[in-house]
This record gives sequence, C-alpha cells and structure tokens, in this order.
Amino acid sequence: MGSMSEHDWALDGLRVIVIGAGFGGLASAIALSKRGASVTVYESYPDMTKQGDVIMMGSNATVLLKRWGNVLPEIMKASSLPSHMNLITKEGKLILAQKLPSEFHGNPNVYTARGGAQAVFYEYAKSLGVDVVFGARVSEIYETADAAGIVANGVKHEADCIVAADGVHSKARGFVTGIPDRPKKSGFAVYRSWFPMSRLLENPLTKPLAESENPIFKIWISEDIHAICTTNPSLQRATCFVTHKANVKEDWNLPGNIDDMRRCVEGWDPQLLAAVNCIPEDCLIDYKLLWRDPVRKWISDGGRIALVGDAAHPHLPTSGTGGSQAIEDGTTIAVLLARTWANRDIPLAFRAFERLRYERTSLTQRMGWETRHVWHQTDWEAVAKNPELLSLPQPEWLNGCDAEKYAEDKFDAVISHLQKGTPFESTNVPPGHVHEDWTIDQMLAFEGKKVDKDFYKTR
Repeated sequence: MGSMSEHDWALDGLRVIVIGAGFGGLASAIALSKRGASVTVYESYPDMTKQGDVIMMGSNATVLLKRWGNVLPEIMKASSLPSHMNLITKEGKLILAQKLPSEFHGNPNVYTARGGAQAVFYEYAKSLGVDVVFGARVSEIYETADAAGIVANGVKHEADCIVAADGVHSKARGFVTGIPDRPKKSGFAVYRSWFPMSRLLENPLTKPLAESENPIFKIWISEDIHAICTTNPSLQRATCFVTHKANVKEDWNLPGNIDDMRRCVEGWDPQLLAAVNCIPEDCLIDYKLLWRDPVRKWISDGGRIALVGDAAHPHLPTSGTGGSQAIEDGTTIAVLLARTWANRDIPLAFRAFERLRYERTSLTQRMGWETRHVWHQTDWEAVAKNPELLSLPQPEWLNGCDAEKYAEDKFDAVISHLQKGTPFESTNVPPGHVHEDWTIDQMLAFEGKKVDKDFYKTR
C-alpha cells in the first residue's frame, strides 16, 4: 500500500519511540514515517488480533487518511454509511430520524470495523518502514537532556523523543504529569456484541433489519440506559450494545451474559429484545467505561515525551470522535516536528502540539458525556416540542476540520504565542467558544439529574 517514495524526508535523522499500536500510535507512526523519521512502535499485546467491533471515523479523520496511500479505499471496502440514525423510546416509538451527513467537503464519514481498520493502519505503517514490536511491556519511561527512552521487557530502548499512545491506563501519563492518577469509573458499562447479520434472519422481528438494503442505526433511550443496534451490509455484520449502570472489571475480553443484558432492557421494544436474543454468547463482552479528567499537561518537563490519544484525552463512546481525535493528534505532531526539526527543537514542537490540541479535545471529551446525559435524562416535554434536542452532534467545527492544514496554518501564530506571549485563539472549536476547564467529578454530580440547556457546551 505504500512505498519509500511517499516519504518527504523533512524528519530525516529523527528517531521516535511510539508506545502503543492503537489508532493514535499507528497514526503517529505513519505521519512521522511519511516525513522521514525512523519510528519504532512498542505494543504490549502479542499481535493485532485485539477484540473490537465498530468505529466511526468522521470526515476530520478521512481527510487525513486520503493522503495515506490506499488506506482510505481499503477501509471503505469494509464500511457502511447509514443515511439516518433513528432515536426511539424504549417502547419502540420513533422520536427522531436524524439525517447523517455522508461527507464534509468531499471527505466521507465512515462506519467500519475497528479491528479491520486498525489492521489497515498497521499494514500501511509497515510498508513505510515502521518497526512494530509486539509483546513489549513498558516498565519504565525516562528522558535526559538530549534523549528519551523506555525499558520494555527488561531491555532499554532510546530515541530522540517518545510519542505515548498507551491508552486510558497510560503509564506515560503519570510520568508526564507527575500525578499518579488512575482512570476514573464513569459509573457505566456497555454490553457490546459484533456478530453475523444472518443471525437476525432467524427471528421475524429482526429479519427486516438484516434484509434492509440500507445500513441500520437505531438507538433506544431511557433513564440511565440506552441501547444501539447497527448493521454493516458490506461485512454482513451487526452490533447490539446496551449501556447500563454497572461496576465491572475493564477488559475487552470480559465475557458478557445474555441473561444479564436482557434484564437491562426487560419490557422494552420487542424488536430490541429479539436482537439481544440473536447474539451468540461468545460474541458478547461487558466493557467498563473509564475516562480521565482533561489535563493541560501533555508534555514532559524535558519536552521529549508527548501524550496522544486516550493517554491524553480518553473519550466516552457517545462522543463518536475518540479515534478521529487520536488520528488528528498524530498528524499534528508530525507537522510541528517537521517545522522545528531543522533546529532540533523537539520541545517547542511538542509544546505547540499541546496548545493546538488541548481546547479542542477537552470539548470533544465533554461532548461524549453531554450526549449520553441528554439521552439518559431526557426532558420529554422539551423533546416533544423539538426532537432535534436528542440529535448526535455533527457540527462543521468538528467534522470540517483538517488537522494537518490547521497545524501548518497556525504554526507561526502558536510559536509566537509560546515564545513571545502574543495572543493565540483556537479556531478548531465552535465560533465564539470560550474555553472552560472542567472535571469528571463536576459532570458526575449531574448524573441522574436534568440540567439547564445552557449547561451544555457542545449541543
């Protein structure tokens, strides 16, 4: 899918360690390698067969993937784009058929298989010369005046800098912030399933879902719980999720129990119950939703270690943009390092990255909580007057952004801001948006309660 001719060599001579081979890590590795850096990725899992189901990649991600050889065409082969998202009461009454944009500025919105898309990233990274080391357990992270390194499986590895994409349980985050915090429970878990669409043909209530020529995207909402059913005709696969209050061990591979899932939606729409009954037991997991407070410090004291993706800003699934933000991170870092590498000023590039990205990702993190809250604490009187209040946000400021172009365009301004203290205004957020720091505890204080519409910042 790639060739050495795709490198532009602006980062020739730069050695980078990437921790983690998720979307943030592989996107960083690809973007850096395409500019000539020598990149090694250290991944704790033994291979690329992590369990996963469906992911949405917005046009803000696909505008970047278009520049990566055949990555986007390969992902599109396994993608389906629903025309509408149907929001439904638990009894089965349609509240809103939200039209979903197929693209922004010619760049598609993509609903695809998470594992398959990650494999496409991996193969493209390898074609560029990226070295991926599996089964690498990082036990130590360090930096000196002119290098940064890790100890993985007892062996020391060193480079010019580290991009830490080691997820919500990030070891690097504690090193960077100096605060040994742990991920916080959101109070919710998700029963997640990814199974053959043919199973839906076995019940007359779900047969129309499988026979539909158009991809299905249905969401049932009620107090403190929502359920989702989607189909992907390209792959002949279906999903059925139920987000519920719970306290379970976090592990993609923690088996779920169909009876427990069924009890969560007992008495709901018969079609949803029938869909749950179609799930093979071995295709169900119960996944605890964890997140962390937005943190301003993404860069180590020595300026050679940067956090990206979930290590910096973990999103709830209801944001619909966690993976896309990680891809934006990787692309942004590569642009900024390419602009400062002539002076070997890695710390300046990383500080600029933090400044360009923090306000945007703080807002997209909050968007996930706000969307879930609107669905779980629905003001039915207000919704009766305006069903659009329940819509999944698809704003221009989010999906119309080109992070690579933004970093190029804002480079001089952000460097002047960092070096001279000149004013800097983020324009990858809603027009007129004034940033406010927030914490998870502030959000959780409103769980189970309705809020004034002015409380929401992303809707």
